[in-house]
Amino acid sequence: MAESCQVSVLDPPALMLAPPVALDVASAFREHYPFVLRALVGLGVTPIDADDVAQEVFVVAHRRRHEYDPTRPSRAWLYGIARGLARNRRRARKDESLDVLPVATRGDPENAAAHNQALSVALRCLDALSVKLREVFVLTEFEGLTAPEVATVLDLPVNTVYSRVRLGRARFDAALAKVRAREGVKLR
Repeated sequence: MAESCQVSVLDPPALMLAPPVALDVASAFREHYPFVLRALVGLGVTPIDADDVAQEVFVVAHRRRHEYDPTRPSRAWLYGIARGLARNRRRARKDESLDVLPVATRGDPENAAAHNQALSVALRCLDALSVKLREVFVLTEFEGLTAPEVATVLDLPVNTVYSRVRLGRARFDAALAKVRAREGVKLR
């Protein structure tokens, strides 16, 4: 009589799933901290608060590291956490001014003042964008991600990303033109 090679559904090895892969948060911190910091500022967190919120992103990532899906880029997962924390921070600080900027302390004071002025103008122009346009605009224009990369990070169709980039650029440019006309701002 031939032996059967059937595996019972109740057989314990058949029920075992691969253990979840936890994110190595220390490595993710070293690799992605600058990206998270810039993304938070781009998402509307004041530059003065960005470092604290960036650290909070990694605290949340550590706490939820077993929820990480290794089939998706860790950068996208961290961006999702950053987006949620930025939204919470913006709600909590709705009445505060974005003109509260860290003072650049290195180099020529004139260059530092020009840098702070340009950052202030850029943040005000970003405020003219909806959250959806802003995050796509920041990821493409400031972070240099391609549309397919942004589509992966935000879980959007690529054509939606292209559309939002186009609209974001147009609205940012319009806001910049208004600021320049109103304040006579000249950027280098």
